[in-house]
Amino acid sequence: MKTPIAQGRRIGFDYGEKRIGVATSDSESILVSPHATINNDADLSLKIGDILNDVQPVYIVIGNPKHLSGADSSKSDEAASFAALVRSLYEGPIYLVDERLSTQVSYAQMREAGKSARDSKSVIDQIAAVNILETALLNEKSNTSIGSRF
Repeated sequence: MKTPIAQGRRIGFDYGEKRIGVATSDSESILVSPHATINNDADLSLKIGDILNDVQPVYIVIGNPKHLSGADSSKSDEAASFAALVRSLYEGPIYLVDERLSTQVSYAQMREAGKSARDSKSVIDQIAAVNILETALLNEKSNTSIGSRF
C-alpha cells in the first residue's frame, strides 16, 4: 500500500528570461492551478517572497529545460541560478524537474482549447508551470523521485 503524500500546497515555477510562470496545488494536491505570470525583473525576489508567504508550500519545483538527449542545457544553468535565488528565500525542499518540451506541450493544449498563440501568450508560462507541477505530483504519488533535489 502506498504511503499518502504529505498534506500541504506545492508551487511550480516555469523559469524564463522575461517571464516566470507560477502554478500551485491545493492542500490535498488534487488540483493544480495557474497562479501567476511574473516579470523577471529587479523586483523578482519581492514577488517570489510574496508568493511564498501566501502559499506556504511544502516543497517547490522548478522546470529544468534539458536537451532532448537528457543533458543539461544553458537554460538549465539559468534555472539553477533561479533555484539559488528561491533557496535564499525558502528553506524547504526544492526540486528541479525535467521539463523538456513543456512549453510546446502547453501551446498544443491551448490550440486544442481553441486559443491562438497570440491569445495564449499571457498564460502560456502558467500552463507550463502547471504541467511541471503536475509531473512532480504524479512522481510523488507513485513513490518515484519528484525531481533532482537542489
